[in-house]
Amino acid sequence: MFDGRCEFKTVEIINARVFLVLMVIFTLVGCATTGSLTVPQKGSSDLLNFLIDGKTTRADVVMTLGQPSGRFEKDKILTYRLGFESKNNCYYLVEREVPTNANWSTWRQAKYSLVLMFDEYGVLLKHSLVEVN
Repeated sequence: MFDGRCEFKTVEIINARVFLVLMVIFTLVGCATTGSLTVPQKGSSDLLNFLIDGKTTRADVVMTLGQPSGRFEKDKILTYRLGFESKNNCYYLVEREVPTNANWSTWRQAKYSLVLMFDEYGVLLKHSLVEVN
């Protein structure tokens, strides 16, 4: 006489195997790298060398430089404020300063604005380094 218990144990074993396979897949995906993007040190002379029009993606930029100082046209244009250290010949990201005696933040240390234009697929179309006053 069949009582149905054998079928239930088979389903449990299959579910355990599926769970194990999924855990292995998620672990491997989490360890995977995306392409050969080399992340330069912030403040190094090669901070901007990873930018290649027609190749670099918006995700690459945000992963390398962090969140932009400005976003325009539904993220088709991103901007970053940069400083330049002539002694070491390097660019560095500038954070907004919030003075203690004012109600607004400033970009006093910024010497350049990096402007990045992306296509509808998030691929860099053009980038420009603009000197600011």
